Amino acid sequence: MMLLKLVFAGLMCFVLIPQTARAESTPQKATIIIGDKGIQTLTYDGTDLLADGEFQVIGATLQTWDGRSVEASMAHEVVANRNANRVEWRFAWGTVTCLYRVSAQRVGFEITVANTSKHILRSIIIQPLVVKFPRPPRGWITHYPQLSPNVGAPAVNIADYGDGALAFCNDEIGRSLLTGFPGRESLSVRPIWISSANIGWLAPMLDSFIDRPIYPNQTDRYHVSLRFADTDSSLDDLAPDIKQAFVEANPPQLKWRDRRPIAALFLSSSEMNNPRNPRGWFNDRQADLISPAGQREFHERLLAYADQAVRITKSMNAQGMILWDVEGQEYPHATSYLGDPRSLPTEMQSVVDEFFKKFTDAGLHVGVCLRPQRPVRSTYDAGVFQIETPNAETTLSEKIDYAKKRWGCTLFYVDSNGDPNVPFSALIFKRLADKYPDILLVPEHENTNYYAHTAPYQSFFHHGIAATPDAVRDIYPQAFSVIYAADGDLDGRRKDLLAAVKRGDILMFNGWFDNPAQSKIKSIYEEAGKPS
Repeated sequence: MMLLKLVFAGLMCFVLIPQTARAESTPQKATIIIGDKGIQTLTYDGTDLLADGEFQVIGATLQTWDGRSVEASMAHEVVANRNANRVEWRFAWGTVTCLYRVSAQRVGFEITVANTSKHILRSIIIQPLVVKFPRPPRGWITHYPQLSPNVGAPAVNIADYGDGALAFCNDEIGRSLLTGFPGRESLSVRPIWISSANIGWLAPMLDSFIDRPIYPNQTDRYHVSLRFADTDSSLDDLAPDIKQAFVEANPPQLKWRDRRPIAALFLSSSEMNNPRNPRGWFNDRQADLISPAGQREFHERLLAYADQAVRITKSMNAQGMILWDVEGQEYPHATSYLGDPRSLPTEMQSVVDEFFKKFTDAGLHVGVCLRPQRPVRSTYDAGVFQIETPNAETTLSEKIDYAKKRWGCTLFYVDSNGDPNVPFSALIFKRLADKYPDILLVPEHENTNYYAHTAPYQSFFHHGIAATPDAVRDIYPQAFSVIYAADGDLDGRRKDLLAAVKRGDILMFNGWFDNPAQSKIKSIYEEAGKPS
């Protein structure tokens, strides 16, 4: 434990004391006392919630002029100001000051970090206090951190411990900062952390979010708060101001009114290992589909496939279809879906327009799979690889332009838009939605902000997700998802899927062959009172 030099040892107290109930007001239940090292007393409705109220800086990293990372010295002195409700940590490289603002049933922390060094302050981790709960918070898992960045959704970490609820909130919107309760062995005692960069093993998941350096002789300020309410309190109860600010900064704009089902179409399979059918068309391991005669056969089989898919899609009263593999699947996963409709093999080029026309002539929307990457062939090694492009938005826009102009596509599944935990910025999809207001974007990965501009893809079969998450609808009540429901326990989860359709979610089915799931999905739409 580092030696602290207390310049002012007296108590600086700010007390929020329960008041006598009045007919026109609710008595306050929180008692918060600020002392010379931080929070001295923290109770809610008689429950002591404070394990350690000392304000601390856990660590900091400096970046030198040549790019090296150096752990900043933690040697410091602490200066307390009784009259200003403030604690300041003074280091050789700068200062960290916490100003406490206590009101109603919350305590706000205004934390100012000043970098007085000649290096970049690359990261800092601050611990305002350690809380304790009378019992483990509802839904928490041992070791699992309850941490949130505040870019794709409001950063409000709620701990409902049965006798009440406590929320640690990032009051800022959009500026990257990681806040919440890091993982610990104990569920009942957890520190509260603020980090301006990644934390340990979370780095791969949070790299694109958390980057808030402080340059030499510059200052940054963090606004966070601890809020209290009764058990079963919602985001609206604990942080309505943060929710409102997030929605105002990221207003919903998606206006796709057709919520009928969508057919998923797959023409091929990867790794068929047939040199005469290298793209795995029709899952046929024996066919020759690349010789002149084979290309004629491919032409006939593709149009027959289209006729059947049109029949099935129309029988479901679906709005249209998305074709995942117009390029075929010549290469193994994860390159298999090329996601570039401009990269068509010879056998497809001559018939693809006729294929799509069968669907549009039937009054159906058509769509394809896109990727924000670009497929390239290695100079020396065999195969094709997907590479990230300098501008994912431009790459997607070019592909959308091509598919819209050539085939009239309006439905786009966007594959591989980042990591499942760290999707690309939702601003990319906002700008695409602004540019193409007549299309529906269905991204593979998402955060809450995506729902303002897109209908994210959810897999009922693979992940058991049967509806748009409640946490999303709490922010965007009109949000909806495209749920791949072609497989899985449709009977056992019928109630969930029915509720999802009633609330506007779209179910997706396999549309190139007759199967039992189709009648079940159609029945769900009929019971929901939706066109099907």
